[in-house]
Amino acid sequence: MSTLIAGLIISIALLAVIIYFNSKKDSSRKFRANCVIAVLPLIAAFFIASIAVIPANSVGVQYSPFTGVKEETLPEGWHFKGVFDTVYVISTEVQTSNLTGITGQTKDSQYVEMIIDVKYKVSPEKAFEVFKQYRTLQNVATSLISPTVQRSIEAISTQYNIIEVLGEKRNELYLGIEEELTKRFAVNGIQFVSINFADTDAGSEIEKAIQDEAIAKKRVETAEQERLRVQIEAQQRVIEASADKEKAEIEAQIKLIEAQAEAQANRLIAESITPELLEKMEMEARLKWGWVIVQGGSVITDIRETE
Repeated sequence: MSTLIAGLIISIALLAVIIYFNSKKDSSRKFRANCVIAVLPLIAAFFIASIAVIPANSVGVQYSPFTGVKEETLPEGWHFKGVFDTVYVISTEVQTSNLTGITGQTKDSQYVEMIIDVKYKVSPEKAFEVFKQYRTLQNVATSLISPTVQRSIEAISTQYNIIEVLGEKRNELYLGIEEELTKRFAVNGIQFVSINFADTDAGSEIEKAIQDEAIAKKRVETAEQERLRVQIEAQQRVIEASADKEKAEIEAQIKLIEAQAEAQANRLIAESITPELLEKMEMEARLKWGWVIVQGGSVITDIRETE
């Protein structure tokens, strides 16, 4: 609209100048040509006003003073439009809202204050609805994002107590908030991208109580680990003592078996030596070594040659 007004003003000024300088002259072809030239800015303004350029990662929403907002949005690129229409550019790039002072109440009636960074973007298919409700991204941030984050946190935080929120179930709480935000944003034409919890604070007293509990829990865990260590060492000593006992018993059994075997062998040898065997052995010795006679304390040896 401003382009048309500018073109109209320029054309009117040019026509006024031309008419003034040709007021005392007869009409001529040159006068008519000058009038045409004077209208050219207005024609150019009409042409420019009929073109809309939508930048990358954006959509255009058309507003006509005669028919109102058109539901069909314009994608990236160049488009023709009505010369009296206004095109509002809505960015579909990722936006970030830094939120402080967001609070959530737990099921044990404690309050948690959070500092949050939320990333989101306008859904291209829902840009028309977003524009009708909020007009600008600034209004989206202040009128939609912040209240929706607050309500989502309140809806999820009441499912946990303060110890769980700041302790072992913190990640579970965060995932629940993300799911809740995704659903609530989608209803309003916004795509949830991510959320970062920069800080979660429950006050110094609660923080100290949680810290004390964590220290006590750690002491219990340490004591339990020490008990298990002592128990394992005791079991190991029992196993080693049992192994030593078994080894001693086995060695004793081996010695007993060896002694029994030796006794059995000696018995068999003793049983096998008979008078007849001794007589035979004596005869074999005499045949080999000669005849031995003992008389009156003198020894007579008859050595015979053996072959």
